[in-house]
Amino acid sequence: MNLRIFTLTLEPENPVRFSIEGFRSFLNKQVLEYAALRTDREGFVHRYQVVQCKQVKTMLMAVGIAQGADFLHQLSTGRTAIAAGPDTCTIVSRDPAVREEEFVIADEPSTYEFQTSWLALSQQNAKKFYDLTGKPERDAFMHKILIGHLSTLAKSLDYTPAVPITCEAKVRFRRERIDRENLIVFYGKFTTNLRIPDYLGIGQSISQGYGTVRRLDPAVPVGENEDSV
Repeated sequence: MNLRIFTLTLEPENPVRFSIEGFRSFLNKQVLEYAALRTDREGFVHRYQVVQCKQVKTMLMAVGIAQGADFLHQLSTGRTAIAAGPDTCTIVSRDPAVREEEFVIADEPSTYEFQTSWLALSQQNAKKFYDLTGKPERDAFMHKILIGHLSTLAKSLDYTPAVPITCEAKVRFRRERIDRENLIVFYGKFTTNLRIPDYLGIGQSISQGYGTVRRLDPAVPVGENEDSV
C-alpha cells in the first residue's frame, strides 16, 4: 500500500517562549477540526497519530500521514508561518506536494536508524529486561519487542502483510529522565522487510516524537560488530 505523506521543517519565532507541547496541541486540535469537515473519508487512518511534531537533532519537524498529510499541506499553502500564539513557527522548508510513499513488505530489506529515542518497554517489560542475564537473552528479547512494534505499526495503518514481518536489530540502551521518571530508552539500527516512510514513529509515545526512524540510503546491513544491549 501507499501512504500520503507531507513534511514541514519549522523554526520557532520566539525560541525562549516556544513550547513544543503547546504547538502539538494546536496542530492536533486543528487536524481534528479539519477531519470533521471532510466528507470523503477514504484513506483515513484512525489508530495512528496522523500529525507528528518532533525535534530531530537540530530540526523541528511536522510530519503528516494520510489525512494528516492533506491537512498540513492545506495549512501551510501560501503561508510563511503557522500561527499558534506564542508557539508560532516560521516554515523553513516544505514538500512541494503531498507525496505517496510505500508502506509494504519489500523484496529487499531496508536498514533504519532511530533518530529519536525509542520507548520500547512497558513497566512490566522493563523489569523483565533487567532480569535477563547476558547479551544473547537481551538481544532475543528486544528482537521480539521490535517485531511486536512493527506489527502494531502495520495494524495501526490498516496494512495486513502478506508474509510475516522480519527484522534484525542492534540497539543499545540507556536511562533518560522523562516526565520526572528514569526510563530505559533505546538507540541504534534495525533491518526489516517492512518499508517504512522516513520520520514515522514506532513504539510508545510516538505523539511526543519518540521512536522516529529514518531509512539509511544505501541500506547498510546491521553489523555484528556494532554495540547492542
